[in-house]
Amino acid sequence: MKLLICQGGGALQGWPRVVFAPNGQPVVVPQVSPAALAEQAISEMGLSAPDIRLAPPADSPHGATIGFPVWMWTARREATVGPVTRTASAGSITVTATATLAKIDWSMGDGITVSCPGPGAEFTDGLAGQPSPTCGHVYRDLVAGGVAGIDATSRWEIRWSGGGQSAFRTMALTSSAQLPVREIRTLNTRGPR
Repeated sequence: MKLLICQGGGALQGWPRVVFAPNGQPVVVPQVSPAALAEQAISEMGLSAPDIRLAPPADSPHGATIGFPVWMWTARREATVGPVTRTASAGSITVTATATLAKIDWSMGDGITVSCPGPGAEFTDGLAGQPSPTCGHVYRDLVAGGVAGIDATSRWEIRWSGGGQSAFRTMALTSSAQLPVREIRTLNTRGPR
């Protein structure tokens, strides 16, 4: 019996394997499937859930005000907004996978989910009071406990091809934040008669 350990630049790069072969028989090195290589490439992308940014910010002492616009977006990094492409190889097989951010669904803690087609526009102070052009929300009522629990879910579309195969899959990654929601009431009083 022969013992063969395949590793490094061999046919099973990245997957050390022990192969037993009967004496006098040729060693047949098992091949890694393209789908397994695609999973390796996808795992090396380091995709992450949205890095939540809000205006007003979640750590604001007053938070959102009923009737006023809230901006939502994610910090822009390759892992949060893509696209991300990675390649994995084993022997003669090479697989390339690309992940694209399709949208971010924002569950705003008041029963409303806002679906935004991308990472969202960043807020700047000069835009105070204006609605976001790409991803915003307006609270219409107070939320339970006065703090909205916000979940942001990135919806990734991943396509891979190589080794004579190709496929498509999706991935959802969620992060959370909390945003106080307050109400401003005006009080009208009669002036002196």
